[in-house]
Amino acid sequence: MTKPEIIGSAQSSYTRVVRMVCEEKGIDYTLTEALLGAPEVFAIHPFGRMPVLRHGDFTLCESKAIATYLDCAFPGPKLIPSNPKLAALTEQWVSLVNTAMDPMLVRTYLLAYAFPRTADGKPDRATIEAV
Repeated sequence: MTKPEIIGSAQSSYTRVVRMVCEEKGIDYTLTEALLGAPEVFAIHPFGRMPVLRHGDFTLCESKAIATYLDCAFPGPKLIPSNPKLAALTEQWVSLVNTAMDPMLVRTYLLAYAFPRTADGKPDRATIEAV
């Protein structure tokens, strides 16, 4: 079987998620570093977001879809439970992280500390307090 190629940035939390799936399942993969919106990312993702996956002639975007594909296509421990209720709870938490927790805690709160857009470069207290 060909080795999956993950195209993204090691600094990206969503690229890290896909890499964690590979590590947990023992999948040998290649990470190709790319910038957000790079041509090789846009070639697979219509909005230029990372990560994207190339596996032979199959390409895929969106970390959740990539994680599910890798879980189903490769041997190793199953990461999504086969029990319907447990699988649904897994999907519920993945959705909550993607739609609420990541935008609020990582993209807003954490970035207000690490990469503030303030004139003095200090943490953006107004944004932090608002979150």
